[in-house]
Amino acid sequence: MKKRISLLILIICMVGGIVFFFPKKNTQEVKMVKKKQTPEISFYHQEYKERYDTYQKAHQDLSKKEVITLVNMNRDFDFYGKIIKQEHPNDLNTIVNKYYQLDETYEPSDLVEINTNAGTYGSSYSKHTARKVVYDDFQALKQACINKGFELYVTSGYRSTVWQKEIYNHMVETYSVERADETCSRPGHSEHTTGLGLDIALDQYKYEEVENHPQYSWFLSQLSNYGFILRYPKDKEELTGYSYEAWHIRYVGKDLAQKIEKSGLTLMNIMLETIRRWQSYLLCFQYSVTGTLGLLSSQGISCLSK
Repeated sequence: MKKRISLLILIICMVGGIVFFFPKKNTQEVKMVKKKQTPEISFYHQEYKERYDTYQKAHQDLSKKEVITLVNMNRDFDFYGKIIKQEHPNDLNTIVNKYYQLDETYEPSDLVEINTNAGTYGSSYSKHTARKVVYDDFQALKQACINKGFELYVTSGYRSTVWQKEIYNHMVETYSVERADETCSRPGHSEHTTGLGLDIALDQYKYEEVENHPQYSWFLSQLSNYGFILRYPKDKEELTGYSYEAWHIRYVGKDLAQKIEKSGLTLMNIMLETIRRWQSYLLCFQYSVTGTLGLLSSQGISCLSK
């Protein structure tokens, strides 16, 4: 009997020793590890939770990150379905699109002529203006193009809200509201009104023809070095709300332009993340915006840029 008791005590001690030397992981520690393994989405906003959930249910094929990004861009609303007054129109990274609207009286106070130095084809293009902050980098880009053997021009720069209204109404009367909204911004929603959006031509190549220029690919590769981005790229129509425009560039400054290029995102994507972080920033590119009555040539009508 004593032997049995001694054996039982020995077994208990052995089991206790195993437990002692191989302790069970602390529950709190396990939770912390799991928490670290789940990456946080920095641009998640608790106040949008209901919108995220609703959009996720309607778009179950999208990842959580995609849903959050799209809702932050207001894509859970129809275009022009939620209008937000842009309170920072003078900022380089300001967003003006189908959600963000400029005050109808807004006009930049620092407009300067941008099409200086007529060059070979200069007489074909009218004088246009843009904000002074754009001037130096645009002229540097223009000189880089000349060094490469071709010339850069602006076919449409700053446009007032009144001018934009004329363009938009013409498109509606000529085609339809639906067609106009695909290719032209409504008054107050055009990047051209910020003085930061430019429609460009390379030599005699303009509008849709511009991407046929032999140096167009090189030109695109240089944009961010001078603070510009292609505002309405291919395959981003669902985000920007506008059809692809090979001729519409936007000045955002070198730092932001290079970040956008490296990320492969639109201005809206980048802005939204930065925006809400700094206080929920100033919102968004999107990757989207408006056009030119410019000269209503047969080509110009379909190219009324955003």
